Amino acid sequence: MYQSEESCRCFSLVEIQLATNNFDNALVIGKGGFGKVFKGFIDGGATTVAIKRSNAESKQGAAEFWTEIKTLSNLQHRHLVTLIGYSNDCEEMILVYEYMVNGTLVDHLYKNSRKGNGNEIYRLTWEDRLEICISAAQGLDYLHTNTEQAVIHRDVKSTNILLDENWVAKISDFGLSKMVNRSHSQTHVSTDVKGTFGYLDPAYFLTRTTPK
Repeated sequence: MYQSEESCRCFSLVEIQLATNNFDNALVIGKGGFGKVFKGFIDGGATTVAIKRSNAESKQGAAEFWTEIKTLSNLQHRHLVTLIGYSNDCEEMILVYEYMVNGTLVDHLYKNSRKGNGNEIYRLTWEDRLEICISAAQGLDYLHTNTEQAVIHRDVKSTNILLDENWVAKISDFGLSKMVNRSHSQTHVSTDVKGTFGYLDPAYFLTRTTPK
């Protein structure tokens, strides 16, 4: 299912500053290779969102920023995080996503979760883990087989699997993804190696090809 281009909103920097109380560190809910992620409020406070702001020292730059926008603004699936909008005002690179209440999968595998308003520990049961694996696999299957162009994520890991209020898993962070045309005659895609070391398919790392 494809979203219209208009569904990906373009925010001004002023709107983002208002949404995050001028990037208040008290609202930081995560930090990754791209930069800090803030809990924010848009539409007069009616909508809670996650706002990812690029760090000037980040190894990820404009190419990853625009790849994320291009990829997610054209895709919609129950197991893919929704991109609400972006801002490139005043040379900033900012992405605005739906807010995922239960954070990342890695939070619940290795850390205390942010359950409710406190710091209760929520340990995933094996049934929970299986459901999350199945949900992530369904998202990947959609990317590989149910889009006009196959989308290779290239950075699937526990920090890039988010959990909503119902513990439904959604794949996020498409900055390293690659779109390829499907063809019956095409058996692999030659590409530069991208992704996080330790999560890469060994065959992909060694051959620099991705099996279809």
